[in-house]
Amino acid sequence: MNASAGTTHQSLQLIDLADASGSLKGEPVLIHVRGSSGILLEKAHSRQGVRLDADSVAEAFRVSQEMLIIRMRDHSGANSSDTTDDMTSGKAFMLKSLSQTSQHILDHLQRVCRCPAEAKGNFERRATPASAELYFHYYGLLQHQQNMLQDMIRTGTYYAAIMGNFTDFKDKVVMDVGSGTGILSLFAAQAGARMVYAVEASDMAGYCKTLLSANPRLGERITVLHSKIEDLNLQGEQVDVLISEPMGTLLVNERMLETYLHARDHFLKPGGRMFPQTGRIYCAAFTDDVLFSELAQKAVFWQQRNFFGVDLSALHSPAVEGYFSQVVVDAVDPRCLVCQPVSQHLDFGTITEQELHNITLSLQFPAGAAGNIHGLACWFDVAFEGSSDTRHLSTAPGLPVTHWFQLRCVMRQPLTVYPGAEVYATMRLEAHARQSYDIHATLGIKSIDPQGVDQQVSGKFDLKEPYYRQLTGSWWQPAPAQAAESLPSDLPCCV
Repeated sequence: MNASAGTTHQSLQLIDLADASGSLKGEPVLIHVRGSSGILLEKAHSRQGVRLDADSVAEAFRVSQEMLIIRMRDHSGANSSDTTDDMTSGKAFMLKSLSQTSQHILDHLQRVCRCPAEAKGNFERRATPASAELYFHYYGLLQHQQNMLQDMIRTGTYYAAIMGNFTDFKDKVVMDVGSGTGILSLFAAQAGARMVYAVEASDMAGYCKTLLSANPRLGERITVLHSKIEDLNLQGEQVDVLISEPMGTLLVNERMLETYLHARDHFLKPGGRMFPQTGRIYCAAFTDDVLFSELAQKAVFWQQRNFFGVDLSALHSPAVEGYFSQVVVDAVDPRCLVCQPVSQHLDFGTITEQELHNITLSLQFPAGAAGNIHGLACWFDVAFEGSSDTRHLSTAPGLPVTHWFQLRCVMRQPLTVYPGAEVYATMRLEAHARQSYDIHATLGIKSIDPQGVDQQVSGKFDLKEPYYRQLTGSWWQPAPAQAAESLPSDLPCCV
């Protein structure tokens, strides 16, 4: 917003909706920018003030492009030394824009309120400042972009999906959500897109412009927008196609899927295409004595009773807890899976952001043999469903390895099973404000005695804090490359 402290805006009116006269005639607004304390709005004539910040505003929402409704929190029962709070407590106001310029000011004021109902994908509502800063710093570095680009399964599948559906892109307007280096934007331009908006919030936007300048035949049709999707304003313009690589570990880590859905809700034309269109999260029980022992051994260090004269053993138990709360990211040998996987289907065209905040998978199977089940193995795939061709990008065990690998939740205590035991498991993903998820996992055996108690083990795992084991040696052979586009129909049962 270009308004400085004390700037009067004749084209922006403040209206008190509790005015007893019932008049909706407002006064021009005087705007005072108060730094970290938010913004103070004053009626230019009566000098009635309204303070906008997260503590003062209960709700702020647009009823149209020209009107912003602001409902203040009720501070009548609180001890407040601010007379502005006392005068506006519990009231509702309308900000009315009389020009297109002042609509931009409404956009900014709505963000200041930090609770805009219209902007349901607001980035700040799902990410702490510290998490957001690290996130954008990470993706602003070329070495991390290289890690993704040189994943040929990932990049090659995107290229094949876009070029194999060139009729969906030819002469179309495309938005690349989180464009990074702009590689997907360049693919869209190769497929004949008329205009591509490459939207990137990190400093990678600068490198993206450099890459486009070096490829002018394609780059001339691409516009780089250095912005969060949630802050973007295209003046009502909509696009024909959304392209994005919003997948994190287990599909949902980093919570970029919510940004992808925000772009869908605000910028995609009705009936527009999304690449990718759908995703699936998979889960299966596994057994792996080597991995279990490896994690347990990591905490042995804390059993020392004379570490330079210091007894460390008091921290052994919490250290074990810490190691077993990490998800293990590596290439999973499919032979360790002990049941058929279950999956949760996500249609990016219809699912809401709220539905992504809690995702639950449940499975049940008879144990094939006696042994230990150590936890749950997980992976995902996505589908690019174009008008001419459908492509799948899978991270399943046994297929060529991607930079996502697979992940496992290893229980602190294994579940010991007997042949024929009715085993059940649940995995619940719960979003948190560090742009990731807590995973609540449970394994159990139903009691034979109807009055008995189930044998059960459980654990809580932070998807944000992985242990990158990444075993990719020759101890298992990947499936042929041509199998990369479909999940295996039969996974082995080892117990």
